[in-house]
Amino acid sequence: MAPVDFIVHGPPGSAPPVLAEAFLAGLAESAADSRDFRLLSRGDDPGVDAMELLIRRPGDPDVLSTCTPVFLQAPLLRGMSLTHRQLTPLARLVTDRFFLVARADAPWAGAAEFVRDLPRRTTRTGGYFKGGINHLLGLAIADGTGADVEFIVTPSEPAVWTALIEGRIDWGCGVAAEILPHVEAGTLRVIAALDEHRLSPFPDVPTLAEIGVPVTFKLWRGLMGPPGLSIPQQEHWHRVARDVTRTEAWRAYLARNGQSDGFLPGTAFAEFLQTEWDWYAKHLGLAGLLPKTPHFA
Repeated sequence: MAPVDFIVHGPPGSAPPVLAEAFLAGLAESAADSRDFRLLSRGDDPGVDAMELLIRRPGDPDVLSTCTPVFLQAPLLRGMSLTHRQLTPLARLVTDRFFLVARADAPWAGAAEFVRDLPRRTTRTGGYFKGGINHLLGLAIADGTGADVEFIVTPSEPAVWTALIEGRIDWGCGVAAEILPHVEAGTLRVIAALDEHRLSPFPDVPTLAEIGVPVTFKLWRGLMGPPGLSIPQQEHWHRVARDVTRTEAWRAYLARNGQSDGFLPGTAFAEFLQTEWDWYAKHLGLAGLLPKTPHFA
């Protein structure tokens, strides 16, 4: 029996490898698929590397990939001919939330001080590409506080936190899976949650909305397959994903990272992705980041 190549579309230190490991733990607990799974890291160009590998394996039931909105953002921003529509959306798994973080020795004791101080001087935030969620959240926070914010492009998502720790940026926006190791090491401090409600990893941390800046964002994470999968092959992955999301290992992953169940298989996931595509196309266009001559349909 051939092993399954499980593509991880983000580099070590980012959130996709954390999801992949949790998925494998859920597989082991549920016994939903008896094949061997081997992780393939394809995070040098997040999303794009994974999509290019998937498109080269049409109809292959032994490959799947983690996926996030970068599968939509990268094609939009680059005008790529390859988009998610040529692949097989398998399942949305979770809804993830973002936190605003700063160095442990930052001058802001909390969200109120941050919001009060931000308009007084130019500050720097960062992400690994313009038009990414880090960038869009930075723009929203700058707009909500009337601040002048400079966006610094870093080589990768994990490099955002290195830049923050080293003082090359002043604050950042990230999910729990990315920031928790640094918070637990005492190098980063969580300032605020970017959600309507306080979140489980940091229940004592207020939301920005509580301070009068209602910036919120929910990030989906899921699974993408290669093109041309048969209906039975797709249904197999739907069952596997459903079974994994019912395990104790998966629930522990959600709780630690402040995520919630977002299971949405097959056609419903594909329809959701079209709505997401339209949202990103609109907002990246408003930010002036879309190419004049895109190649996508």
